[in-house]
Amino acid sequence: MKKIIFLMVAASLMYADSGEQLVSDNGCLSCHAVASRKAAPAFAGIAKRNLRFNGSGAKSVIMDTIKNGSQGKYPRFSGTKMPSFNYLSNQQIDAIADYILSQASKAKGHGGNGMGRGMGMGMGQGRL
Repeated sequence: MKKIIFLMVAASLMYADSGEQLVSDNGCLSCHAVASRKAAPAFAGIAKRNLRFNGSGAKSVIMDTIKNGSQGKYPRFSGTKMPSFNYLSNQQIDAIADYILSQASKAKGHGGNGMGRGMGMGMGQGRL
């Protein structure tokens, strides 16, 4: 009986710390969506942008943002403040960052210049 209880507890802890579950449990989806904008950038866009500009350091940048919060990293969302989630363990933050990075393939567009202003199309630039 003790083995069964132990296995049940271990299994629930394993699933409770999945990135997707942590995102849901901590209210991240109140501001973020996976592939579309809400009050904050989509996880897919965050992943794609960080992979593009930070390469192998993308995960640590995302983890730092989750732990310490941020504001102004994404010009289209300059009025939105990301709160600190410093109460989460490093293991939980790691799982969330992995989940966010796994969404990169769902990003729309080409990533632009990273400034949230597009490529200037329709503004006299990029026309033949």
